[in-house]
Amino acid sequence: MNNQEIIKKSVCNMCSIRCGINAHLRNGRIFKITPMERHPVSPLCKKAAGLIEWVYSPKRITRPMRKINGEFREVSWNEALEFISGKLFDIKEKYGARSVAVFSGIAFAGLYDVRAVAGRWGQLFGTPNLTTGATYCHHAHVIGLNLTLNYEGPTELRSDFINSSCIINWGRNPEASTHILAKQIEEGKTRGAKLIVIDPRKTKTAEKANVHVQIRPGTDCALALGMLNVIITEGLYDKDFVNKWTIGFDRLVDHIKEYTPAKVSEITWVPQKTIKDIAIMYATTKPAAITHYISLDHATNGVQTSRAIGILMAITGNIDVRGGNQMCPLLKTSNLTLEGVAHRSGGESIGEEYPLFTKFVGRPTGVRIPDIILTQKPYPIKSLIVDAGNPALTWPNSNKVHQALSKLDLLVVIDLFMTDTAKMADVFLPASTNLENKFLAIYTTTLQIPYIIRTEPVIEYIGESLPDWKIWSKLGRQMFGEEHFPWEDADEIYKTYLKNTEITIDQLRQHPEGIFYSQYKDRPYLKEGFKTPSGKVEIYSKLLEEYGQDPLPTYHEAAEGLINTPSLAKEYPVIAITGPRIEVYTHSQFRDVPILRQQVPEPVMEINTKTAEELEISDGNMVEVESPRGTMKMQAKVTNDIHPRVISIPHGWNGEANANLLSDDMTRDPISGYPAFRSIPCRVTKVRR
Repeated sequence: MNNQEIIKKSVCNMCSIRCGINAHLRNGRIFKITPMERHPVSPLCKKAAGLIEWVYSPKRITRPMRKINGEFREVSWNEALEFISGKLFDIKEKYGARSVAVFSGIAFAGLYDVRAVAGRWGQLFGTPNLTTGATYCHHAHVIGLNLTLNYEGPTELRSDFINSSCIINWGRNPEASTHILAKQIEEGKTRGAKLIVIDPRKTKTAEKANVHVQIRPGTDCALALGMLNVIITEGLYDKDFVNKWTIGFDRLVDHIKEYTPAKVSEITWVPQKTIKDIAIMYATTKPAAITHYISLDHATNGVQTSRAIGILMAITGNIDVRGGNQMCPLLKTSNLTLEGVAHRSGGESIGEEYPLFTKFVGRPTGVRIPDIILTQKPYPIKSLIVDAGNPALTWPNSNKVHQALSKLDLLVVIDLFMTDTAKMADVFLPASTNLENKFLAIYTTTLQIPYIIRTEPVIEYIGESLPDWKIWSKLGRQMFGEEHFPWEDADEIYKTYLKNTEITIDQLRQHPEGIFYSQYKDRPYLKEGFKTPSGKVEIYSKLLEEYGQDPLPTYHEAAEGLINTPSLAKEYPVIAITGPRIEVYTHSQFRDVPILRQQVPEPVMEINTKTAEELEISDGNMVEVESPRGTMKMQAKVTNDIHPRVISIPHGWNGEANANLLSDDMTRDPISGYPAFRSIPCRVTKVRR
């Protein structure tokens, strides 16, 4: 037996950051993971310590399974695919092609081959209802920035913290979610940058801040408008940039008059002086950069909040400059769409209620899937194929989601593990990990780096598992013939995907550490303008006006907000944030990885010390949290590091600890469709034994 050590370069795919790794093998098995020296993303975070246990987990499902008489049984790939194709054709004949929907999870995970092949499958089947994890993740702020700064492709803004003089970390906890960003903030602070953190929780990053702003969850749009009020009233904006490169500033001047620090303070709980101080600090300490992300998306004003923040960046002269916020250069990629086949031959999509989402994301949102299944309006959905997602835990209002999934004629799950969603499935198809596959990753989305990498398989497929794209290809061949799914190797798909770029597969093969495909430019708009209809920053959006939306960023109190529903606030006096990141987990994944579970064995709800004392709750007590939708139970963690009127609940835990038993799926952002995961009215009681 050959015990020689071999090192292969790859990426860690335990989250969407995808750090570069060296996989150390002996006898074809990985025994150690170390950082890849020449990769721009390092060091590795805590999740990487669980990568080997995850890949080789005895709990992985590595053979196709079909539920027969209520029990899963192993079947061959042929039997599984024949059963699925037969059921799908029957459903199409009875209800039409659009009665079949596809949800592709792991939003923005770089699975370009998967989305491309699944998209072709949907095109041939005739369903317009292929949706992705963008339904609830990442794209609300992208749409807001698209509408303001750049219509061409998803707008990804880099926060150049290393070169900033003022940093605003708005609603992010990078120590737990994006360790690379935390490192960059630390470097900026070391160079002397001022740090503002806006968060109801006192995170590790907030502990380092010059100013920590404990905001009422869900009111960030009002705060941004209040900051605009101060900056414009005080004349602190970049007049030259505003005059040359914006449209609608005069209307904004009138619009923000009502968002005085006094009014905004009432809405947000932030003192008037703090609103003024952070606005002046940001506008006068240049260059300055802001980072904001999912926390602000998960609100009924999410898109407009990002619009307001984009305008803050622009009118202060902090857009597309070193040390400010820079638009990441995008690759002009291709797709696998078949010419001559109507993409929407199935008719109206499930996302018609949110047309701007479809316009900027390129696919419909799936936010209405549970309602459509249950009401059969505007038409029935009878089958759902879930690839790399776990709607039973991660979609809002879990009780409704479970009810909807149980009504389907066919539920197919493509995954590695028997998730809560998979347990409800009729067929389980086993996927392989990126370490068993070729893998293409582009770093524009979560890290805003113009960087691309292609990896080779590190190990052989485990069991009968297959890459997701190959599973879709096998199903496509079964249903529509080999001529439409001719690929034998992922590189054939990548070649098509990259055909409009200057990057070749050979070039990527010669650089297993990856390559930069572009560089950031200082003020590129001076030559190119902004990629909007006007060529300028669109403070006033005529497109939003055409679609019946507020053309200027406007704050609207949530339907269950304190101001709109004071009686509800009395009944449910605390606001729950659901979904704060835990460093060792990604969404509902990795609880079965022993080395990671040891670090965070149980979920805990954070509650302020004073509030806990009033409710007679001690650290470690089991508590019940109730919202208008349902109840969940979890241990309490008593801390001073959270606002007294706010509690924080992690998501992704099953059973009674599922945070989405509380969340509202019906009150949504009118543009993105995102619900208010981060501002749920609740009450907390101690569980008496």
